Amino acid sequence: MSLGVVKIKYKMKTNQKILEEFGRILITSVFDLNYRVLKNNLDKNLKSGQLDKKINSQSKEAYENALFSFLNFFEENEQFKIVYEEEGKQVNLLEISEMLKAEIHGKDGWIEQFSEELKKENDN
Repeated sequence: MSLGVVKIKYKMKTNQKILEEFGRILITSVFDLNYRVLKNNLDKNLKSGQLDKKINSQSKEAYENALFSFLNFFEENEQFKIVYEEEGKQVNLLEISEMLKAEIHGKDGWIEQFSEELKKENDN
């Protein structure tokens, strides 16, 4: 009696799923954290309706610009890489996105899709 060997074929995530995972982690751990800290500090010191909205808008824009510049750094400096690795397989995020820095912007961008802070703000 021989023992059979079971081979499991592993299928890598799609490029879109890899980019979405990176975007979700980037936005929730970098954008949301910093946006929440700044917003909470401002909220403690300012309570004047319209001024709050303007400051929150400018805060969002500042963090969005910081993320854009961060991702642009990788696009302009090819010696540095953002690599996704799973089960020994690697994918360079710059190679699977047309413009990684643009993934954060717009209605379908990562910030609008994944930011828990903006969702809380919009629910209020």
